[in-house]
Amino acid sequence: MIEYLSQFDPRSVSIGIVIFSIILAILMRRVLKVVGNFAANTKTQVDEIILGNIRAPIQVLIVTFGFFFAVKYSQPAFTVGTITVLQIFSILWIIAITFLVSRIIKSLFEVYTYELKSKLRRKVDDTLFNFSRKLINFSVYIIALSIILKQFGIEITPLLAGLGIAGIAVAMALKDTLSNFLSAIYITADRPMKLGDYVELDANTAGYVVDIGWRSTRLRTWDHNYLILPNSKIAESVFRNYNAPKTEMTTLVSCGVSYNSDLKKVERVALAVAKKVQKSVDGTIKEYEPSLRFREFGDSAITFTVSLRVKNRESRSRVVHEFIKALKVRFDKEKIEIPFPQMDIHMKKG
Repeated sequence: MIEYLSQFDPRSVSIGIVIFSIILAILMRRVLKVVGNFAANTKTQVDEIILGNIRAPIQVLIVTFGFFFAVKYSQPAFTVGTITVLQIFSILWIIAITFLVSRIIKSLFEVYTYELKSKLRRKVDDTLFNFSRKLINFSVYIIALSIILKQFGIEITPLLAGLGIAGIAVAMALKDTLSNFLSAIYITADRPMKLGDYVELDANTAGYVVDIGWRSTRLRTWDHNYLILPNSKIAESVFRNYNAPKTEMTTLVSCGVSYNSDLKKVERVALAVAKKVQKSVDGTIKEYEPSLRFREFGDSAITFTVSLRVKNRESRSRVVHEFIKALKVRFDKEKIEIPFPQMDIHMKKG
């Protein structure tokens, strides 16, 4: 190919290469437009996201490469100061490639976010994704800058060493921030919790997850206040997720009866009430079979627990509320005593 072109005037060949690259870019634009129209009729938006991000960079890259190859072939003696025309178009080509890589990275993050939203069917916090994308793009820009500097014969090793030392200093100064950021990556990747889950770290730290940011996670408490927790604390804590692996949960209701009670009757009556509540109250799992277990001989009563199955934590308090009311009414009707705490005092005469 090169031997065939060598028989023509280099300037004419260079002009031809430039014109060909422009025509090719125009054709590519039309092809991508047709593909885009086809993608608009598909069920998924993934193809539209990718095409929308790479359409312009590909056209720029084709034209830039055409100019670069044309200049490289003709080798013009024209310079701008100490910079040759070939160096200028080499830099432009590197910038065009960097632009395309940046948009591809953007596409990958947008596709991942879209797939995550489709899977979860709810709004997804994209703060961490955007921050990660910018961090990766920054790395790409640094690599591109180092390649451009090499075009001018600038040694980048001392510069990288200086940046490394500065990076260590920044990392030490931002230790807590980096810890929270890495913890956010862990929370996002491992997914021990997601938006909408109810989590409990301890008795005073519990709520619904409303936001997972790159520095902190927000919980909404039952009284509609917000708890803002550093991600590092969550990553290091043992917590309970009431929505994992599913929102259904078994709740235990404790009660006690007097020592002179007929325990078979207590079991029969309590289970009848539990089954009725399980079948009739909203928020219960209708097919669940309640159970009763006597627990211990307490100071004032024989204690037992009744298990009920509810759809989610929001239903728990309402179901327990209805069960306690119904059980008290039935116990009163059946003359089953729920004793007060009592203490026997023996007095010794002097």
